[in-house]
Amino acid sequence: MSGLPIVKMTLYKHGVGFFVRHGKEPGETVSLDFRKEQMNDVLKSLTAVATGGQVLGVDYQTPENKAELLKRSSIQLSDQASLRDLLAGVRGRRAAVKTTASSTSGIVVGVDLPGEREPMGATVVSLFVPDAAEVIPLRLADVLSVTLEDERAATDLGYFLETSLTEEDKRAVTVRLLPGTEAISISYIAPSPVWRVSYRLVADEVHALEGGKGLLQGWALFDNTLDEDLENVELTFVAGMPVSFIYDLYTPFTPERPVVREEAREVAGPVEFAGALDGAALQPMAAARLTRAGFGEAAAAEPKRAVARPAVADVAASTAIAAAGQAQGEFFSYAVANPVTVRRGRSAMAPILQSTAELKKERLYNGRKQPKHPVIAMRFKNLTGLTLERGPVTVIEEGEYAGEAMLPFTASDGDIYLAYAVDLGVTVTEEPKSERRLESVRIQDGLLVVQEWDVQAMTYRVENRTQQALRIILEHPVLGGFHPHDTPDPVEQTPETYRYAIDVPAARTASFVARQRRLLARREEIRNQNMAQLAAWLQDRALDRGTYNRLASILKLYDEIAAREQEMQRNAAGRQQVLEQQKAIQGNLSSLRDTGEEGQLRTRYARTLAEQEDRLAELDRADKALRETIEGLRKEIEQAIRNLA
Repeated sequence: MSGLPIVKMTLYKHGVGFFVRHGKEPGETVSLDFRKEQMNDVLKSLTAVATGGQVLGVDYQTPENKAELLKRSSIQLSDQASLRDLLAGVRGRRAAVKTTASSTSGIVVGVDLPGEREPMGATVVSLFVPDAAEVIPLRLADVLSVTLEDERAATDLGYFLETSLTEEDKRAVTVRLLPGTEAISISYIAPSPVWRVSYRLVADEVHALEGGKGLLQGWALFDNTLDEDLENVELTFVAGMPVSFIYDLYTPFTPERPVVREEAREVAGPVEFAGALDGAALQPMAAARLTRAGFGEAAAAEPKRAVARPAVADVAASTAIAAAGQAQGEFFSYAVANPVTVRRGRSAMAPILQSTAELKKERLYNGRKQPKHPVIAMRFKNLTGLTLERGPVTVIEEGEYAGEAMLPFTASDGDIYLAYAVDLGVTVTEEPKSERRLESVRIQDGLLVVQEWDVQAMTYRVENRTQQALRIILEHPVLGGFHPHDTPDPVEQTPETYRYAIDVPAARTASFVARQRRLLARREEIRNQNMAQLAAWLQDRALDRGTYNRLASILKLYDEIAAREQEMQRNAAGRQQVLEQQKAIQGNLSSLRDTGEEGQLRTRYARTLAEQEDRLAELDRADKALRETIEGLRKEIEQAIRNLA
C-alpha cells in the first residue's frame, strides 16, 4: 500500500471500516493505493492531519483503465520492440544516438523496418542534422544508447512507464505536504467485511424452578481482506449501524448543456429560469437440533467419561477477555485491549466479553414458530453492562453440547430468551373455537343497535410423556382489538403474545383454554326484524318485556303496511290488464263500420270500454285509500319509535 502503515481500525456492522494511517517524516508527498471500488468512500471521507507542517492538497488517479491512460502518451511501446517503438514515437523530436562507431545528435526522421527475411537488428533509424543539412542512417543493432533531448518526449516516456507500472484495479491517491512536515495522520472509510460475533453459554445443572449459574462468553471475528499485513493495530468493533451510502464522487460527470444557435436580430434571445411491554425484547429463536435435553430432564444419565468437560468455573478461568466495552452515543464499541497482528488473507477472533448469568430453564410453546412441541429455552438478563450484538449462541449444559440459538441485539439489562432445543417428550394440540354472544339490544335514532361479543377461544391440550412433572409456558397471540376474557391472568405479556403457565403431571395430559373477546355493534332497521328474533332476544334478556311488547306492536304495524302494499301491487296488476284489454278493443273499433252486425259489435265494444273505465276509477279510489292508510300507519310507527327512544 505505502510506507504509511495502518495504526487504528474500527469495524462496523454495515460493510465499512474506519482506518487511520500514521507516519513520521513523510517527505513532501504521501502516496496511497486503493482499489477502484474503494475510491468513492475514500474521496468522501479522507482526512489528513499534518504535524509541524501543512497539507497542500490531494490528487488522485482518474477512473480510466490502464489502456485508456496509455493512449494519452505520444509514445507507445510494445513488449517485443521497445527501442524501435521509442524511436518511432519521437519522430520529429531531437535525440542523441550513440553507436559503436559514433555519437550523432539530430532530429529523428523515422524508422525503416527490415525485410521479411532480415533480422530485427537490420532496422534503420534516420537522423536529420540541421547544421549539416544531412540525414544519417544508423543501424538499430549498432545503437548503444539514446538520449532524448526533447523535454516533451522525455516527459511522455516517463508517463508511459509510470502508467505501465499501475495495477489495473488500483488507483493512486497522493497527499502533498509542505516541506519539513514532521508527521502525517490520514483517516478514511472504505468497504470492509462486517465483523461477526459468536457466543457460548456454558451452564452447570439448571433446574426449571430453582434455576442455575451460567457463563456468557462472546468472541468477535473479523477478516483481513486488505492488500497488506496488519501489525500492532488498535482494533475496535462497533455494535450499531450508522447511516451509510455510496455516492459516486470518483466518476467524472459532465452534464449536457442546451445548444443555443445564433438567431436573427428581430427574434428575442433565449430566456432561462432557475428547490416485552416493559421494554424487554423477546425474539424466540428457531429450535436447534435435538439433544438428549430435548426429551426432558428425566432422560437416562450417560456414563461418566474420564474426559474434562467444560464447566462455568473452568471456562471463566481459562479465557482472558481482551476487549473493553463502552457506550459511544447511539452505538456501543468493543475496544481490543492489545494491538493485533493479522497477516493479509487471514482472519482472527478475539474474546470481547465474559459475564456470569442467573439462568432459568423454561419450556415454551408457540405453535406458529414450532408446532406440536415446546422448545427448551434458557432465560436470563443481560447483566454484562454491554450492548450485545446479534449472533449465534452455542449452549453447553453440564459439559455437553445442548443446542444452538440466536441471541438478538440486546441492550444492557435486557431480557434474553434462548430457545436451543425441541422437547419431543411433550406434545401440544390446539383446538380453536369462535362464537358470538349477545350482549344488548337498544334503540338509537330509530334503529336497533345490537351489541355482540366476538369470542375467540383456543384450547391447548398438553401431553407430558416424560416421568417428570413439567411447567409449560404457552404463548398465545394477542389479537388486535380483543381483550382476555374468562382466562387466568398471564404470567407476563410481550407486544405480540400473552404467556400462560400450565403445570402438567408426569405421564398425564392437561388442558388450558385461552379466551379473548371484543364487542361488536351493528345497526338494523326495526322493520327487518321478525317475531322469532324478538322472542330470542327476550329469552336472552337482551330485551325487557315492555320493550318487547312495543317492538312487537311496531312489527305488526309494519306487517299491516306490507299487506296494503301487496294489495296495491295487485291493483297495479289489474290496472295493467285493463289497459291492455282497452288497447285491443280500440284496435278492433277502428276497423268496424257503424251499421249492421259490425255496428252492433261496435256498440258492445263501447259498452265494455265504459265498464273498464269504471274499473280503473275504482282501482284509483282503492289505491288512494290504501296510500292514506299506509301514511297513517307510518305516522303511527314514527310515534311508537319516538316513544321507544
